[in-house]
Amino acid sequence: MLCAVLMLDSCYSSTVCMGNMKPETPAIKVSTVHNHHFLSGLIGEGKMRAKDYLEGEKDYKVKHQITFVDGLLSSITFGIYTPSTTKFYVPLRSIRKSSSSSRTRSDEDDED
Repeated sequence: MLCAVLMLDSCYSSTVCMGNMKPETPAIKVSTVHNHHFLSGLIGEGKMRAKDYLEGEKDYKVKHQITFVDGLLSSITFGIYTPSTTKFYVPLRSIRKSSSSSRTRSDEDDED
């Protein structure tokens, strides 16, 4: 019976894109959060806000998933503890813009 339950379990994943971000846009992961739920997800630890992890980015992607390890922990505890993982991504172009603007500022500071 346990083998049948483990074989029917799958890795759940959903992605939400905000702003001008598209699913195929090259992105870089900026943060990972492990969520703790109990009783197969009926009881959670509270609301999660993307702005707390993205430092004012307007374009971003949030991927929420139940990884293999999360599913394994859930199976071992028979659903009493059900973890999940949330990853936050920003477009690669925004990282390049911020690094080039910081280089420009430091070059201007050197001239003074």
